[in-house]
Amino acid sequence: MMSKPYKRSLHLLNIIAICLCSIILITCLGVIFTMDEMGLMFTSGSTLKTTLMDEAAYDFALWALADREHGYNAEFMEEKGCNIAVIEGEYDHIKDLDLNDESTYVFKNFAGDLPAEYYTIGTYVSTGSTFSLSENMYDFLFRDNNYINDSYSYESEIRDIKGIGYDMLGQQAYIWDGERFYSLNGNSYRYKMSEDGGTYNTTNIYERIWASQAPVIEDDNATVSIEVENDTDIIEKETTDIEGTEATDVEEKETTDVEGKENTNNTDITEKAAADNTEKVEADTKVDTKEDTKEDTKTITDTKESTSAVNDKYLYIDGIPYSPLGSDDSEYVLELNGYTSSGVLSLSNVADLTDLHDEFRDADIDVCSLESVSSVDVVSDSSYNLYTVVCFPRDNQASDSFFAQASRYLRLIPVLHVLLPVISVVAGLILILLVVLLVVRAGKYDNNGSFNSDIFASFPMEVMFALACMAECMTGALVAYAIDDRLMAGSGGYLVLGIGALLAILAGTLWFESVVINFKSGHFYRNTLCYKIIMWFGRIIGGIKNAIVDSLRNVKWSQRIIVICLLIVFGEAIGIINIHNRPGLFFVWLIEKIILALVLFKVLRDYGKIKKAAVEMAAGNMDVTVNTDEMFIDLEEHGKALNEISSGLNNAISERMKSERMKTELITNVSHDIKTPLTSVINYVDLLEKENFENETARGYLEVLDRQAKRLKKLIEDLIEASKAATGSIKFNIENVNARVLLHQSIGEFDDRLSDRNIVVITDVPEKDVYVKADNRYLFRVFDNLMSNIVKYSQEGTRAYVELKEENGRAHYTFKNISKDKLNISADELMERFVRGDRSRNTEGNGLGLSIARSLTESMGGKMELTVDGDLFKVDISFPEEELQEESCA
Repeated sequence: MMSKPYKRSLHLLNIIAICLCSIILITCLGVIFTMDEMGLMFTSGSTLKTTLMDEAAYDFALWALADREHGYNAEFMEEKGCNIAVIEGEYDHIKDLDLNDESTYVFKNFAGDLPAEYYTIGTYVSTGSTFSLSENMYDFLFRDNNYINDSYSYESEIRDIKGIGYDMLGQQAYIWDGERFYSLNGNSYRYKMSEDGGTYNTTNIYERIWASQAPVIEDDNATVSIEVENDTDIIEKETTDIEGTEATDVEEKETTDVEGKENTNNTDITEKAAADNTEKVEADTKVDTKEDTKEDTKTITDTKESTSAVNDKYLYIDGIPYSPLGSDDSEYVLELNGYTSSGVLSLSNVADLTDLHDEFRDADIDVCSLESVSSVDVVSDSSYNLYTVVCFPRDNQASDSFFAQASRYLRLIPVLHVLLPVISVVAGLILILLVVLLVVRAGKYDNNGSFNSDIFASFPMEVMFALACMAECMTGALVAYAIDDRLMAGSGGYLVLGIGALLAILAGTLWFESVVINFKSGHFYRNTLCYKIIMWFGRIIGGIKNAIVDSLRNVKWSQRIIVICLLIVFGEAIGIINIHNRPGLFFVWLIEKIILALVLFKVLRDYGKIKKAAVEMAAGNMDVTVNTDEMFIDLEEHGKALNEISSGLNNAISERMKSERMKTELITNVSHDIKTPLTSVINYVDLLEKENFENETARGYLEVLDRQAKRLKKLIEDLIEASKAATGSIKFNIENVNARVLLHQSIGEFDDRLSDRNIVVITDVPEKDVYVKADNRYLFRVFDNLMSNIVKYSQEGTRAYVELKEENGRAHYTFKNISKDKLNISADELMERFVRGDRSRNTEGNGLGLSIARSLTESMGGKMELTVDGDLFKVDISFPEEELQEESCA
């Protein structure tokens, strides 16, 4: 068997191994994720080389642009061996430039033409841009890499939307503000599927926008009837309206905006849209003419109705008609997300701008953001410029050049492609195995069979989780502090990072182990603060419930008091609400009623305690006491008085019991002491009786001695038996006794004596056998004592009654007789020892028969009651009836 230190060492090594494997796995996965974010993990060959070289060119470009006002960092480029050339201006298409022309560049640190392999980087820079520069191409220790913060300044204004459209080829939404098109920011809209259609408010807004721009043909005639051969005339009229009215508006718009470059571009787009839509209308006309040549003549009753038909079919932007992108019941919608409001627009209110895709692509379209569903935020002035940087390495570049670093990464990364996944898988498998071992070992039973529990498992689950989170946060704060203070630049950064990761994983492992131990021990939910708090509240509520139930049970009239109080409170509440109607007064009244309810409950509870104690004392329990702590003063005095009564009664009962014990012991001891010489007397009297005395007087004396000696012996035996019965010293053999047969036997033993005294016994006994649980010998002694009592004290020539009945599961024996002497004594006194109805004591009884019978009856589980009514003497004995005894005996 392993010793405890050895087991603990293995446990510690297991936890350390888990921490190390976790660090390795997290590090590998972190590197894989970082490389994937950089586009280096799942690329290889020429793609990987292009990515790395572009990153190197980007780093050189940032170093150059960071010092654009002082020679574009020419010394750094010379030191690293990088040829660089900078183009300034908004050149979106560098392929259209002559890169071998010196005038193309604003800076160039090499002579001659560009080589076959070079790299171009384009980026925006403003006066407010800041640069973070590093001589390392990639820095995996969280230092700032080479990047630019494009926090350029700009001015904007809010403009109303005059039309909205969508280019299906470019998947781009455009806004018309009344003067030009703007490309809508991608965060401001979303083209998506929806079964609900547009929202009511957004749909109404755009229907008003389109209706305000639709051309309206005025006609003085209220009704104009035009008959045409077919729909061709209608389409020709629509075409004429478009060419005559809307095209004129386009020409006027072109003349107005010809001075601005951007307006000219948009005018060209609008002109082309008009031409395209005209061609589309003509084509539709030909199709409609061909299809409808066989139709009957149609009548147009109103010119405005014709115009409405055109307006329903086309959406007008600057007077140019565009087809809707879809209908109201289309499964797609355009979701608009503005700064101040949002909505969903059905495609029937979105113009189809797909025909303008090429013009939008070639034109300089500015981007705007959605302010609300009906307005946009347009940039009116900005302070950023576009720079294009061309660079390539020299033949004698430095070993730490960005291009040289890219070449080294190009050799290293393919190795990492294989090595990192393999290490991650191996570390993960080992980690799983170690965690399984930790789970198996956690809380393992020791050699004594007791469940081991670590110190952390004894803490509540939430506390342990909070401690683990605090450890994780402190570790994170330590690493963040190290990063902010640039401690990660040297080898100390690795140390801080390693220590932080080790502490974080260690805290998590210990927490996980505590969870496993609590789960295995069955205390997973019991050892939680929530469970303990719930149980605590449950005990409080249970205590309140028990107190209320006890009060209601002990104080019968408490329910009536509660109902009366509730009725009074309800009436007062109605009165305060209807009459005063003051919230402040109602609040004060409510507080007062709550206090009154608590006081009333306290009074009822204290009174219930006192009443319960009094009832128990009345039932004979003198050991009960009333807890008077925190009682109201009057009730406290009452409770103390009850406690004093209980104490006094206990003392009195103790004294009486002591006296009875002393009496019993005295009788027993004296009886034993008398019995020995009495036996000798009886023996000698017996010897004398065997002598032949001729003197008759002497023989008479011997007879008296013999009779009195035997009487004294019987008295002593009865005293001893009474003492044993009273003190419970008799060993009873409880069994099933046939009470009917035993009663008949007992009566039969006294037939001669009853006949001598001319006493007739009337019996009322059931024919079936009745069984009780008792000692056969001592039950017969009880019957014998009672029958002997009838013989001794009954009036001669009278009748005695003996009955056996079954009532409520008990067997009842009744013995009744008429006393020959006047019974001027109570039944309780007759039950006492040495008490007889014959106060002259001239009979042969000793006054112990009834006392012995009662003691034996009660000791066997029965009950004996004595009743005296004039000269009628009645004894009732009952035992629990044994119902199945008859079947078992049979």
